[in-house]
Amino acid sequence: METIDPYSRSTEESREPPSGFFATLRHLGPGMIVVGSVVGSGELIVTTKLGAVAGFVLLWFVLLSCFVKVVIQAELARYTIASGETFLRVFNTLPGPTAPRPKWLTLPWMAILTIACVAAITIFVQLSKELRTVPVALFLCGSVAVVSLVAALVLGSRQDIMENPSLAKTSLPPMNWFMWLWLASTLLVFVNAGAILGGAGQVLEMVFPGALGVGGARYWSIIVAILCGVLLLAGTYTSLEKLLIILVAVFTLLTVVCTAMVQWTEFAVDWSQLASGLSLSMPVEMSTTLVLTALAMYAGTGVAFGEMWNYTYWCLEKGYARNAGAPRPGDAWTNRAKGWIRVMYTDVGLTMVVYTTSTVCFYLLGAAILYVNRLNPDGRETIVTLSSMYTESFGDWAAAVFLLGAFIVLLTTVLSGAAANSRLLADALGVIGIIDESDYSARLRFIRLFVIVSLVMYSIAYWLFENPPQMLLITSSLIAALMYPILGLGTLYLRHRRLDQRVKPSSVTTVWLWVCAIVLAVISPVGIVLALAINYGWVNLG
Repeated sequence: METIDPYSRSTEESREPPSGFFATLRHLGPGMIVVGSVVGSGELIVTTKLGAVAGFVLLWFVLLSCFVKVVIQAELARYTIASGETFLRVFNTLPGPTAPRPKWLTLPWMAILTIACVAAITIFVQLSKELRTVPVALFLCGSVAVVSLVAALVLGSRQDIMENPSLAKTSLPPMNWFMWLWLASTLLVFVNAGAILGGAGQVLEMVFPGALGVGGARYWSIIVAILCGVLLLAGTYTSLEKLLIILVAVFTLLTVVCTAMVQWTEFAVDWSQLASGLSLSMPVEMSTTLVLTALAMYAGTGVAFGEMWNYTYWCLEKGYARNAGAPRPGDAWTNRAKGWIRVMYTDVGLTMVVYTTSTVCFYLLGAAILYVNRLNPDGRETIVTLSSMYTESFGDWAAAVFLLGAFIVLLTTVLSGAAANSRLLADALGVIGIIDESDYSARLRFIRLFVIVSLVMYSIAYWLFENPPQMLLITSSLIAALMYPILGLGTLYLRHRRLDQRVKPSSVTTVWLWVCAIVLAVISPVGIVLALAINYGWVNLG
């Protein structure tokens, strides 16, 4: 049977959208993959950690994080459905500095840079505390730069494109500033995802204590990575969607039930605590850790920066853009495209309800139990501390329920994250001309290759740092500060300058888009500055 390329479309391959709510339900699914990606980092680990350090007072900020990013996600997907273009191809055309891709920017050079970075980080981590100084860090960074420069000179002098010789005689495609920034942030994404993989390893270490010897969580994380690799390499978009729908339903049900059960314990949440959390107030004492934890929660809950652009690829693979067909004059295409955009918005709305429910439940558990008992999930004891949310209120038997739910949550995040990351990396090769993006078989080969590369990098990241909360706090805050302003303002640019106006959003949606884009552009950068100001004593808040 011929493989259908979901990244291409024509006027002949269009399909009419479903009518009616129940018919629409049969065409949903991309959002559940996104939910599977969000919950492991943003909800289970970081949201509960924020509840543990702040109590109930920041519940309003948790809700803001869930609501404020939805319209950006949906409007990016609207443009994808209308244009059929991938996220990276679209953002590679944003206004700003652009130049042809350098000849040395090939897969071998990327591999050399990655290996050099991993080697430098490994050396720095293995040093004693006395030697982990700024000069040593700068020396290692300089060494990476030298290795990369030498590799660039060697590869550039060959004056060919190793991965795609057919393009060697043509002009190299343009790369704008965003593509460079996105490529540079990929290593941080690996560390971020490594925290989730390590969390899954810690869960298995709790289930089978000492089975793999000292540092068993490291080895368990590798086993989880192998399991995810087998599932992703043997599966398709459809199988991934079905698997994640089942897993998301299970962990959502477990989370809601456990939160409800707390009401029959000494940690029951009352209306005054909820009112304090919705009063838009701030914690009495503000610390660098609290600010960074709040930023990491904001970056990782709801549709995080990665899920915003990942969702556009899942919409393509689901067939929304292909079903809409290529734009053409007349009302037929307009009505068809609007119909599939309506399906997409239904998908977005339903999944927002799911992840908001889970996020609020995890935050309330952290605030009601961990905060009261002064327990802060961190380091190798992250999962052990999180399990106390259940054992402290329900008894030791509840640990089994938590471990089952935690493993499902973390497994879905690793699965969906690796699947999405591999698609973005393969698409990047097509956008910058290393492979032919119209060759779907080549795209699939590189998607499978990058599934393996991603999982290997996740494993290395956890092996080096072994502290999921800290890994998430640092990487989520940094990437969010860089990407959220670009995503918000870039979506505004697409809405007003590039979108086919026949499928433009309503005035109300446009106003909400402006509000959310401005909020995204402000919160993360301001939060980073505030954290630095508190850390260096420039301000004293409580």
